[in-house]
Amino acid sequence: MSTPNSKTCLTGATGGLGSRVLHHLLHTLSVPPSSLVISSQNPSPSSSASGIETRHGDFLNPSTLPSAFAGAATLLLVSYPSIAHALRVTAHKNAIDAAVRAGVTHIVYTSLAFADDSQAAVMQAHLETEEYLKRTCDGREGMHYTIVREGIYCESWALYLGFLDPGKAVGDGERRVVRVPEGADRGVAWVGRDELGEGTAKILVRKEEFADQTVLLSGGAAVSLRGVAELIGGIMGWQGEEAVRVEEMGKEKWVDAMVEMKTGKKEDAETREFMEKWYTTYPAIEKGELDIVDPLLEKLLGRKLESMEQSLRKQLKDVGGAKESIGQYAK
Repeated sequence: MSTPNSKTCLTGATGGLGSRVLHHLLHTLSVPPSSLVISSQNPSPSSSASGIETRHGDFLNPSTLPSAFAGAATLLLVSYPSIAHALRVTAHKNAIDAAVRAGVTHIVYTSLAFADDSQAAVMQAHLETEEYLKRTCDGREGMHYTIVREGIYCESWALYLGFLDPGKAVGDGERRVVRVPEGADRGVAWVGRDELGEGTAKILVRKEEFADQTVLLSGGAAVSLRGVAELIGGIMGWQGEEAVRVEEMGKEKWVDAMVEMKTGKKEDAETREFMEKWYTTYPAIEKGELDIVDPLLEKLLGRKLESMEQSLRKQLKDVGGAKESIGQYAK
């Protein structure tokens, strides 16, 4: 007689969000390591040493996935770390199909906090994945999903603020300019990555409460891009003539400026393609897609969330925080 699937399989457990989910499962919620499995493209010996079974599972090599997910009742599907649309969707579909074959009965997918009808390029692969996941589960008895629309990380602010680097701006007022195409005064409900990890971990262990739902985990307040720039200026001591300036430039001028800033050249096809896609984020901000404050995360954590100012003060103790943000998220 076969043993029913009972484990929780985590993907993306070494990444920025997934590692915090794992941390909180183990150390906040005291989930036994023996009940967890990690599926990774490059399994880490440290996970095995902690008592968690690690398996090789590569989203882009689907033949590796059924064995990676074997014995799992629940799969945490952390979105594939690339903004390449077709690649990301293929990776997610491979994982969903393999989970079905492995007997997984509940998939928790980490999406992003843009709207259902968003035109933001970064959201398109998420929307396509969400629809595929819903269709997959709707057609199978006993199969459930939870889509977690993760809020915009406090730690990713530099991507939205024209790739501002406070380290370079310390002695150069010309670098204290935040250039955006539009949306400077519309709010974003920024939220800390660790708090998202804790909230997602709690959804995993209470998954029945969130079965067949799309939920939003947001910060506790919305702060505009201009507001974030002002906070940075205050923290860095840049006031008056030294304050951070915010300029709305329109699409064409902004793309041109970003290409030159990033490459030192007037033209670079690869960078221009990235910036053209990234531009689509700003009309979504202007439309108010990211300013929704949902109480769910505070309820899950049972406490008030860290504010954007508190997060920035921690990050800007080391002005290299902007480089980390850009390096991690601009892929």
